[in-house]
Amino acid sequence: MEMKKFADEVGIDCTSTPFSKTEADFLVDKLDTPFIKVASMDLNNYPFLEYLAKKNKPIIISTGLSELYEIDKAVKTIENAGNTQIVILHCVATYPPEDKDVNLNNIKTLMTTYPEYPIGFSDHTLGTAIPLASVVLGVCLIEKHFTLDKNMEGWDHKVSATKSEMKEIVENAGRISEALGSFRISATESDEKKKEFRRSIVITREMKKGDVINIKDIDYKRPGGGFNPDMTDFLVGRIVNKDLKFDHILTKEDIV
Repeated sequence: MEMKKFADEVGIDCTSTPFSKTEADFLVDKLDTPFIKVASMDLNNYPFLEYLAKKNKPIIISTGLSELYEIDKAVKTIENAGNTQIVILHCVATYPPEDKDVNLNNIKTLMTTYPEYPIGFSDHTLGTAIPLASVVLGVCLIEKHFTLDKNMEGWDHKVSATKSEMKEIVENAGRISEALGSFRISATESDEKKKEFRRSIVITREMKKGDVINIKDIDYKRPGGGFNPDMTDFLVGRIVNKDLKFDHILTKEDIV
């Protein structure tokens, strides 16, 4: 109760993972938690899933230990109980798993299999790299165990994130998500920035009024703002209408 009170005071959601009907009743009926988390070990506990589903709260399910057919049966069990508020977490229930066993591509498999449901990642790896990589794949949430000290007693602390690691995950996940941006390819730089980095057509010698521009008279240098390099064919053979100095950036005012 005190933890729920504290969470309400600081403005964060408070919930837990029930392992029995009694615990589920306490979480939902007493604490009114906003969602229920199902541990990997209970994914094939279909009677329990049905009981939880009838609480009519969003349900987050971890899929460690499970084959795809077991995940599918769990999802259908919840749906058949009248609850479609489901979030599915890719999970490897090893503490910690080796990188080769994490199989982050399973996230895409779950997204393809269940396009109607949000997909997340329950992470038990060491450090921050793997959960941040999951953000690139489009996960909606990351579950990460937390500890105040990795040397505390208990098997879970050594694989849990410290305060600084959790801060790094949260902050960088936000940056990555924003940086992913749009699928549409278009320049985001301003016209001034483009002009600064791109090249213009310049002349390689002093030219007199009436001279004809030859390909040997042309070079390409920064900044932009004059003729773009792709206008070379247009300029070759043109006549200059004034005296021009070496390295002059050609513009439409310079040619006939």
